[in-house]
Amino acid sequence: MKRSYIVLLAVFFFLAISALVIIQFRWINNVVSAEDQQFRFGVNEALKEVVSELEKAETYNRIMSEISPAQVPAGNGENEAMTGQQAAEAKLLERYGFDPDVRSVIISRAGYTYLLDSDSLGVEEFFENSEPDEQILSAGATTRMTSKIVSIENIVSRILHETPPLRDRFTHDELNNHIRKSLDAVGIHLDYECAVRGAYGDIIYRTTGYSESGIANKYLRQLFPNDPVPGNNILTIYFPKEEEYKFSQIAFMAISSMLIVLLLILLSTGTFIVIFRQKRLSEIRSDFINNMTHELKTPIATISLASQMLTDKTIPESARNATGLATVISEESNRLKVLVERVLQTAIFEKGKLELNKQPTDLHAIILRAVDAFKLQVNGRGGTISTFLDASDPIVTLDETNFFNVLLNLIDNALKYSVTTPEITVSTAAWHRGIVITVSDNGIGIPREHQKQIFEKFYRVPSGNTHNIKGFGLGLSYVKKITEEHFGTIKVESQTGKGTRVIIHLPKEQPK
Repeated sequence: MKRSYIVLLAVFFFLAISALVIIQFRWINNVVSAEDQQFRFGVNEALKEVVSELEKAETYNRIMSEISPAQVPAGNGENEAMTGQQAAEAKLLERYGFDPDVRSVIISRAGYTYLLDSDSLGVEEFFENSEPDEQILSAGATTRMTSKIVSIENIVSRILHETPPLRDRFTHDELNNHIRKSLDAVGIHLDYECAVRGAYGDIIYRTTGYSESGIANKYLRQLFPNDPVPGNNILTIYFPKEEEYKFSQIAFMAISSMLIVLLLILLSTGTFIVIFRQKRLSEIRSDFINNMTHELKTPIATISLASQMLTDKTIPESARNATGLATVISEESNRLKVLVERVLQTAIFEKGKLELNKQPTDLHAIILRAVDAFKLQVNGRGGTISTFLDASDPIVTLDETNFFNVLLNLIDNALKYSVTTPEITVSTAAWHRGIVITVSDNGIGIPREHQKQIFEKFYRVPSGNTHNIKGFGLGLSYVKKITEEHFGTIKVESQTGKGTRVIIHLPKEQPK
């Protein structure tokens, strides 16, 4: 699949994921808004019920206080202490010759109630007499009904025209009981703080933790709104843990939704990272095969040509130069061997089968051997290779063979990438834990964007389809892994067109 197709697919996929994220956040926002509205509605309904219950309780208490029987004060005459009903009853008793002060109750056959003196008249004798006069009974009933109407009118008049002070219209316990009961009825079981303000803004009552400076939402409700002249009496309530409560109502669904979306983003990102890496690895392997083919074809062609010259009978013995051809065949065979060994070493090392034989070794001696191996090639191009071995104690615990190959790779790269007259320097310096080794050149340099990738296997700085600089992209990968096996570190400092410095920090003592 072409890289452009993968990029297009990734763009569409992430657009879809982005749309899903936006929808999820919109959904969460709507849920939060709905939960907030539901909470506010519940609180307002509860406060409405509180106000209604307070009014009912006050009305009931005032009516009961009005209809409670009052003590009648003693007067100068008997008639002054009698109500209209008592006067009617007295007339009834006098008509039948009873003493109004001594009364007994009896119910007639017609269902009327009479007050009788049991000593002056027997029951049978009473019922044998005719029923009481209708006019007298009607007068008594009218008087009693009038008394009740007057009493009710007095109660209503006092309720309408006499408004007690706000602090006397409820008790603190009564208010809190109504609030708690109403909140529980709508499913809000939170602690609250409240206050009651009078008509002039003065606080009549407040709970212990009530504060005016809090950031919580405050809910207001007018108290006793059905007064003839409603006062500006306000009940204020708020919930210190309102936000935590709202969040707890939607926390599970919201967090689950966000985690799933996050997981999808991570999985999709990881998937496309793997796809791009595999695509890049495929391109690197393709370049590796092309480079390897180019690298192997040259020595094979040289060996083949030399072999043909040795076996060609048409060439005179004197012109054949068998010694020179044999030397060419030997050099090219060694070159093929080195190329194959590099590939095999990298494969073996990657699988963890390479065993290092670490021994205390003179690092300076290894550096000098590696430099000597390239002196002829450097001199052949008119360049120089210098050493500055300033480390005072060059004895380091390392694997001599593999670290010698590390130095060969670094010097070989310095020589290959020096397109002009090569100037290569190998130096050492003391480090508090060991030795610092630096290999520098005046080559073409490495662009900054590729410096972090040059230690990856098969990676080569892109140069189009040209193969003027030979290599498989395995050398620096091998160098880095061997260095790390010796518990060292490696870094590159380079500027395009000015050269490259490879710096290795190598500890003297290796952990067991």
